[in-house]
Amino acid sequence: MYHLFLEFDNLEPGVKSVEDLKYVIREDQHTAFVMSAVVARFVKDALIMNHTIISLKNCRFAFEGGKEFVEFDGKGRSKIFTDTPDWFITPGAFARSQWLVNHELHDLVTPQFISTFLEMFADVKKRREHCNLLFDLQLDEGHFNGRSASSKSKPENRRRGSTKQKVSDLGSFELFSQFFSRLKKAAEANQFPTVQRLTDTAEVAKVPAALKSAVRTWFKAISSELPPNSKRVGAGNPELFCAPVRAQIQLIENYGLERYYKKLSKAIADAGDQYITDFTFKP
Repeated sequence: MYHLFLEFDNLEPGVKSVEDLKYVIREDQHTAFVMSAVVARFVKDALIMNHTIISLKNCRFAFEGGKEFVEFDGKGRSKIFTDTPDWFITPGAFARSQWLVNHELHDLVTPQFISTFLEMFADVKKRREHCNLLFDLQLDEGHFNGRSASSKSKPENRRRGSTKQKVSDLGSFELFSQFFSRLKKAAEANQFPTVQRLTDTAEVAKVPAALKSAVRTWFKAISSELPPNSKRVGAGNPELFCAPVRAQIQLIENYGLERYYKKLSKAIADAGDQYITDFTFKP
């Protein structure tokens, strides 16, 4: 299990802050994200102080588009690479795989993808850069941050993102309580409990992946469904969707919220690498 963080100027980062980094590295599964310059600087500064950083164990970092690399082993001991390591993935390959998953773009139909993509990038320059990578337009005649586009990573080293997500838990009753409160509020108001509402943010792309994954897992445990996506919301009739959710909320409150979460957290841990879509839970 490892966490991969890549500093690519021409891809919108999924891990923008140190707080985002902390969320992600708590996951017990492989993750891969573009990190911001702020996060990259934080890691580099930390390395100046100490070459062993326990909190960054099993993390891999590629800086400046693939000019510098550092890997932390299972005990947090760092290793700096002079050559490109096997785990590095090029910006284009990453954009067409895990980046789409991280930014909730992988399962959108074409019209929705185009609309969401345009909303994400009001800046035409950034939109052009992302299109260049996503569709391999080769607008830069083969150079990304000084690296030749013809220099491709080995096929076996490319990490292709799966559209299926695995169960996840943050191990925090406080965060679960916040999620439950938002779910109850949405259900009582007959509003679709989307990921945006359940995380209390208007831009789901800015929500740390670890939190989104946990929210989906928790919601699936309660409702036996995944949070409604844009297609389900577009179909309307939130009253029909919310009625059984309200019933489950009442049962959980009667059972005891903290008691419920303790058993749910254990069930998630026992589920291991099970996919969220296959996960079921009864206290």
